[in-house]
Amino acid sequence: MEMDWKLVAPMAGVMITIITLFLKRHEITNLKHKKISDRLVSSIQYFEKYYDSGNVNQLVLDRAAQDLAKSPNVDHNLVNKLIEFHQNYLVSFDHMIFLFDQGINYISYTKGQTLNISKDLSVKPFLSLNATFRRYVLIGGYFVFASLGMVLLLVLGYSSSIQVFVSIGFIFISVVFIALALLCLVLEDQLKDAVDFIKKINEANVKYKNIKKPKTIILLERNSKST
Repeated sequence: MEMDWKLVAPMAGVMITIITLFLKRHEITNLKHKKISDRLVSSIQYFEKYYDSGNVNQLVLDRAAQDLAKSPNVDHNLVNKLIEFHQNYLVSFDHMIFLFDQGINYISYTKGQTLNISKDLSVKPFLSLNATFRRYVLIGGYFVFASLGMVLLLVLGYSSSIQVFVSIGFIFISVVFIALALLCLVLEDQLKDAVDFIKKINEANVKYKNIKKPKTIILLERNSKST
């Protein structure tokens, strides 16, 4: 039985495309970049007015923290904690905000007057499945749906006797499969970012507690008064 290279070549191209999209998924799903203009101004204003202020309304504090982080999902307590960790070289503030925003749909955050990292921050549970297994399910879903969608398009392209209505049905089903594949890709990446955020902030919290003399924030306003 001779191999039909006219069919093998497109199939190989399809598999390469599917694998390449999977390997490049982080670059594809992280195309959203935050504007960093006026970041210095926001930082200075936050430290001067809101970082160590107990007499300011909580809503104002949260709005100021959101302006500093350029994120609508954070609050004053979380931002302050990330600043402390950043000050002691335990995390990158901007990277942690990025992970938090990307994984927000999978992060459970209980807000309150204080922040207990080990209790108030966690990956949202789903049934009794752990996050690693859920990621594998989404990865498997990507490969299954992407393969089905591509194969249907190949069958349509190499079949000349298919009726118009059947062709339209094939195209519609292929688009649905490919859309589901991309959805799995995006959800897996968001779940990964959520897991990374929880892991990094807990590791930083443990290291921070073990530092005998952690570096504190020197407020510019106080520093200028002392000079």
